[in-house]
Amino acid sequence: MKTPRPVIAFQRSTAQSGHSFIIAMMVLMVISSLSALAIVRTTGSARLNSRASDYAEGERVADAVIDYAYGVWKKGIQNNDGKLTVDQITSLAVATPVITNYAEMPNTTQDPDRQLKISPVDCYGNAVTTPVNYFQYLDDFPGWRGFVYNYSASVKIKATSGLSSGKYITGAKRTFQYIEVPLFQSMFFFEHNLEIYRPAPMIVGGLVHTNQRLMPSGSADSSGAEITFQGNVSYADSVPALDTNGVKKPGYTYQEPPLGGDVWAGISASAAPGKMEEATYSNGGVNVQLSKQGRFEPLGSKPAQVINATDSSPNNDSYREMIEPPVTSGGATDPAPIAKRRLFNKAGIRVNIAGTAGTPVVTVTEANGTTLTATQVTSIKAAFTGKSTIYDAREGKNVDLANIDVSALTAVLNNVPSFNGVFYINDTTPTVTGDTEPRAVRLAKGGVLPNSGLTVVSENPVYIQGDYNTGTTTSPSAVPANNTGNPNNTDSPTTSSYTRKPSAVAADAVMFLSNNWDDSNANKSLTYRQATNTTYNTAILAGFVPSGYQPSGGGAAYGYSGGANNFPRFLESWSGDTCTYYGSMVELFESKTFTGRWDTGSIYSAPSRRWNYDNLFSSKPPPGNVDAVVISRGSWARVGAN
Repeated sequence: MKTPRPVIAFQRSTAQSGHSFIIAMMVLMVISSLSALAIVRTTGSARLNSRASDYAEGERVADAVIDYAYGVWKKGIQNNDGKLTVDQITSLAVATPVITNYAEMPNTTQDPDRQLKISPVDCYGNAVTTPVNYFQYLDDFPGWRGFVYNYSASVKIKATSGLSSGKYITGAKRTFQYIEVPLFQSMFFFEHNLEIYRPAPMIVGGLVHTNQRLMPSGSADSSGAEITFQGNVSYADSVPALDTNGVKKPGYTYQEPPLGGDVWAGISASAAPGKMEEATYSNGGVNVQLSKQGRFEPLGSKPAQVINATDSSPNNDSYREMIEPPVTSGGATDPAPIAKRRLFNKAGIRVNIAGTAGTPVVTVTEANGTTLTATQVTSIKAAFTGKSTIYDAREGKNVDLANIDVSALTAVLNNVPSFNGVFYINDTTPTVTGDTEPRAVRLAKGGVLPNSGLTVVSENPVYIQGDYNTGTTTSPSAVPANNTGNPNNTDSPTTSSYTRKPSAVAADAVMFLSNNWDDSNANKSLTYRQATNTTYNTAILAGFVPSGYQPSGGGAAYGYSGGANNFPRFLESWSGDTCTYYGSMVELFESKTFTGRWDTGSIYSAPSRRWNYDNLFSSKPPPGNVDAVVISRGSWARVGAN
């Protein structure tokens, strides 16, 4: 019999007890560390959230302050009607803290050392003491270039409470731009609606812009393309049009005939849209070439505060002031924004003609640094070759013409180095009983212009007879565009030995008379007034008669205006003939003297139009600097806190 083993009680050793204690302590430490880490992470997240909130609030404040700066700067630009110097910026007091204007952002401030500041900068963003411009393409206006003055506005924001209290948290800066935009860099620039409806075939090179509606359309019921745009086309739609239900009409349309257009074409209003087609856009397509833009302001940055046809001033009635002399009698003053843009005020030579056909008096006045000898004054007077009368079929009346031999002027002006290129001429002979013919000016023999260019300005209507600025006054066929008819718009508009000069004609209205014009046929039927191929190389600034025009003497309102394609007016049968044109056409106002109703019929038949922007103007614009103004916000950037 086996003896059972004794039961021995289990006991931990001292070493075993120590290990257990260490393990327990380690567990407690891990738990404590995890708890502490959770607390730290929670606190860190709170700090990050607080700082992010501070940063977001600082961003809002910085943006608000920069917007405030833009308003102050823009007002200063408008009041100055031009660029601002450093001293003028200082006088605006833009550095006055403005954070208190934003009660919803109470926890931020500007630091005294880094307050809101506006300063002129160069094209690289470097601060300069004198504003400087540079010529560049404009971001917001595709294809357009302007003389840009840059200003930089900047601010840094400091927190006044919270975890970021006393520290810079963010900042911002933005470039403001004052831009002077030469208007003679487009094929068409219209202040009013730009309409082209069912034209004879026309190719339009260069930029096209209207400050109002754009309404070009070809004929869907005819073969081929009537309108081809080769450059960028834009509209501002600054005066929205409403339909009979008060709904805004589109700023761009090719499916709405211009007022009276359908009646002129003999098409019912309901059928007209179906017979309209979009123009051809030959340089990328309509989605690339067409855009809606802002306005260009031809009379500075605040024209609405300058033009007023209802007040007592005789010098601020419309944009036509640009071609008129200022009224100085009766204590009348000339508003500064208009005075600085009047071509009369810019002219280096002024010629006034007054009197009847038998005894006109010619006065020549020097201005703006021009110095003429007695012999030169006599020669300029001799370039006026007397008065004559022609019948104008569109006006439906005889017109009293002051005839200017441009070749004689050129011979004189090439020897007057002090002449600035702007030649103002007007006929101020009053119309009286027995002599009611409207006064106009005719430029003839203008094939060769002065070497430095020539801008002819008149408040009268101006006729341009025959080739202008082409290199010849006697051999039209020597101009390739005339010789071939320029079927592809590629033939030279000048003779081989001539470089066309920068040129412009500014007037109440501009009429094109061909190389074949004969005064004796002016009042005969259209079959006697047969044009021949003629080329004109000059910018035009003139008035027009809009669709729906209401004659001042009463009677029925007019219908269709004839559109931009009839901005220069025709009086001959151009069927089978070509009008080649290089220049820029600018419409700013309604004509005041020539307000005859547009039509074809017995007035004219349309030419094949080969119309091009003159690229020469990009480097050598016509004398006189006809500019518009654009004010815009430029690039924006975040500024670091340090």
